[in-house]
Amino acid sequence: MASLAVIFGFVCWAKPNESSLLKGKAIFEKQCAECHGSKGQGVVGEYEKPLTGDWPLEKLIRVVDKTMPELEPKLCRGEDARLVSNYVFETFWQKPEQFAQSDEITLARLTNRQFRQSVADLFAQSPGARMPVGVDREKQGLRAAYYDVKKMNRRHQKKKDRIDPVVDFDFGSGVPLEGMNKEGFSVLWQGSILPPETGWYEFFVHSYNGFSFWINADGKKASIDETVIGGEEREKSIRLFLLGGRPYPIMLDFFKFKDPIAKIRLSWKPPHGNKEIIPKEFLFQQSVPPSLIIQQKLPPDDSSYGFPRGTMIEQAWDEAITFAALEASRFANERIDRLAQTNDKDPKRREKVEGFFLEFVKYAFREPLNEKQKEFFVLSRFEESKSLSRSVEEIVLLTLKSPRFLYPEWQALAKKEKDPYVVATRLSLYLWDSLPGRTFHQLMEKGNFRKKNQVEGQSKRMLEDDRSQAKFQDFLVHWLEIDQNDPPQKDRERFPKFDDQVISDLRRSLITYLDSVIWEDRGTLKDLLRAREIPLSEKMADYYGVKTLRDSNTSAFPLYPAEDLGREGLFTHPYLLANYSYVDQTSPIHRGVFVSRKILGRRLRPPQEAISFKSSDFDPKWTMRQKVTALTKPANCMACHDLINATGFLLEGYDATGRVSTEDAGRTLDTKVTYFDREGNALSMSGPADLLKHSLASESSEMFFIEELFKYVAKQDPSCYKNMVNKTLLKDMRTNKLTDLYLQLCLEAATDGFVYAR
Repeated sequence: MASLAVIFGFVCWAKPNESSLLKGKAIFEKQCAECHGSKGQGVVGEYEKPLTGDWPLEKLIRVVDKTMPELEPKLCRGEDARLVSNYVFETFWQKPEQFAQSDEITLARLTNRQFRQSVADLFAQSPGARMPVGVDREKQGLRAAYYDVKKMNRRHQKKKDRIDPVVDFDFGSGVPLEGMNKEGFSVLWQGSILPPETGWYEFFVHSYNGFSFWINADGKKASIDETVIGGEEREKSIRLFLLGGRPYPIMLDFFKFKDPIAKIRLSWKPPHGNKEIIPKEFLFQQSVPPSLIIQQKLPPDDSSYGFPRGTMIEQAWDEAITFAALEASRFANERIDRLAQTNDKDPKRREKVEGFFLEFVKYAFREPLNEKQKEFFVLSRFEESKSLSRSVEEIVLLTLKSPRFLYPEWQALAKKEKDPYVVATRLSLYLWDSLPGRTFHQLMEKGNFRKKNQVEGQSKRMLEDDRSQAKFQDFLVHWLEIDQNDPPQKDRERFPKFDDQVISDLRRSLITYLDSVIWEDRGTLKDLLRAREIPLSEKMADYYGVKTLRDSNTSAFPLYPAEDLGREGLFTHPYLLANYSYVDQTSPIHRGVFVSRKILGRRLRPPQEAISFKSSDFDPKWTMRQKVTALTKPANCMACHDLINATGFLLEGYDATGRVSTEDAGRTLDTKVTYFDREGNALSMSGPADLLKHSLASESSEMFFIEELFKYVAKQDPSCYKNMVNKTLLKDMRTNKLTDLYLQLCLEAATDGFVYAR
């Protein structure tokens, strides 16, 4: 195929000489600098982005020839377009490092997730509390104890212990077990729940009888108390913010006494999900301690950099953090004797409470306290005239609002040389979104966190913690851009079976797949992109036409060969296809933008003007491909849409809900395209299999993923770390298992500037 440069009548040399560069510079200064800046840095109010990108030279020439200058494109054609494009390509285009704002780590506060995670772990360090450990995933379901009831005695005689996978029972006028008292019986369900994602959860208990329900509570006060109410069918609920990947205690106490019927059902509505019976894969037999999870609503983090950062300091945030700190102080006051391992009759109570808070503030500040800090934050707060509860409130409030807690990089930036406490702080922040705990401090106090093997050994142990898994999953839903969107609702008349349960199962299928590849199979990025198997529920199987499903006794989402489902690659997972579609039809533009940016790692410039798509503006006999082609035909649109449309059209073989489709508007679908890679090579593709093959061979796909992961875990640009500037190091990471890649990125950044002891 002829080069685009030849088609437009140009002759492009591999390397322009000095004379042609000077001519191109003169044209640029005359016709381009006003909008793009004299050094390609961008101009506020005009074109603010720097002149960098991944277009090949031929495409840059074509775009300049057809569209620049923006208001008078005829001024720069032919030879002038070639000269100025050569100048831009050699001077700015391939050198994004010239426009880096800073090569130093930016001081930023904890993000919302980091704040909640750090507070939860801070209170779990006390000897009087316990850190929730990972649940045994083989022991699903809740422990159930069945009792006979005599009069109002709700636990007269135990009849049986068993494991119930879910709580959804309608006993009618009968009994749970043969031989039980029909007049009255009781069931106590206990165990833990492991939410899959971070966010707001609503729990529902539906019953005709009396019950008490506890979620993330210590057993004293029920989250929902309906013990004295019975004889009418009702549903009560409670809404809580929970951190994903962290287990919480759960308990439901149910009883019937002389009621004509008995029924009980435990449901939830997870974030981005729909109301459903809590599935067995999230319920476990293991008992765990409660965690302090801040319920105060926090203003959203700044995501203008492409990942959440704590850079917005405003009154609303300060007020929210104050209320959150007060919430934490109430938690501490209610449990102070347990936390400090004392009681109100202990003659050393004050001494023990002081000792607890000295440790508490040390963990919050992530390093030992000096004498002045001990006096100000703890010792001076205990006055004879002041109540203990007031002292507790002051200490917690001062600690959680202190810059030393809220700004973890304060510690690193304040020291000329990085010490073990800086490394521990960064590792905890990068792997867990949290702070170093008791074990870390004990290691450092004994001098056992200075040698390379000591740091690497501890980081490997940290990787296997549930908090690492939760943070990596949080990144993946961000990478796939499904962290903020509502579930993909569709036109119910056109897709009547695409109901709330199918949508909920689709999301769970995708997240289950991501977790299995990374943590169970220990796969690479290529393994993740291939997506050879897809977890499939019965509802999904029915909707997508799968007749035979593997045995689902061990899992509600057994794996199914993706090829048999008509899938080729992660980007053909039905949840993603449905997410990047309109309510009633496909969207090659949305799908193309997603695949181009997130899967292929191609840089797309923001559109100069937003153009809304209205199907009614086109001939109803046209296919979606024809409509999009007509809409994006102008040259200024095709600067990016030649890439977007090509990748989007390759996925037109799937309808708006992700089902395999062969027709559009009564015509056979055309998914053949010519795709131009970063080097300007024209590649013929005919469907998602070709797209997958190209993505697996693309270095830019891997490098983009690595950079995205680094920015998300560290909340900084890789250029801020000397270790990460080493391109060879980054390239070597491309073939790593994703867990090893995650660990190495965090370890290299955490030890940046740290001199290991010998």
